[in-house]
Amino acid sequence: MTQKMTFLTGLLLFVALPSLAQSPDPNSNAKPNAPDSSSPANPAAEKKKPKKVWTNDEIGKVSGGVSVVGDANASTNGSKRKPDDSNAPDETRQRQIDNYRKQLNQIQAQIADIDRRISQLKNFKGENTSPSGGININQGYNMVPIDDQVKQLEAKKKELQSKMDDVESDARKNGIDSGDLR
Repeated sequence: MTQKMTFLTGLLLFVALPSLAQSPDPNSNAKPNAPDSSSPANPAAEKKKPKKVWTNDEIGKVSGGVSVVGDANASTNGSKRKPDDSNAPDETRQRQIDNYRKQLNQIQAQIADIDRRISQLKNFKGENTSPSGGININQGYNMVPIDDQVKQLEAKKKELQSKMDDVESDARKNGIDSGDLR
């Protein structure tokens, strides 16, 4: 029987102690940190207005400043232009024109190289009248027939011309006339 009593006493303490630890002490005179909003000593809490949610239509009617969340310096620096930036669009346009000119000049140089190589191949003479047997040590040789080489170069030239047309059409889409590119 004593074991039963010991067990029941332990169980009672186990259940009762946590509940006693959580209940407030009635003898304590300490005031809680949070002010009581129902007390008449705090009239500001009673008159607190609910927050207003503004729509786009109502923003125009607002008198005074509007609070914006974020860094004030970031919004003012990005939205205001400096007075010396008045020719910035002209500089940007000129950079675009220069970029398109550079691309077109590179393509035209490649086309000129292809034209030069095609003329060399068409003017090739396979005569073996020199003492070296027509072999030039400083030049590489291609085993592909000349006609096939010319066809490959002409196909490459057509690709470059279509690429050039694409660059010109892209420039027109960006508002640059073809006369500005020359």
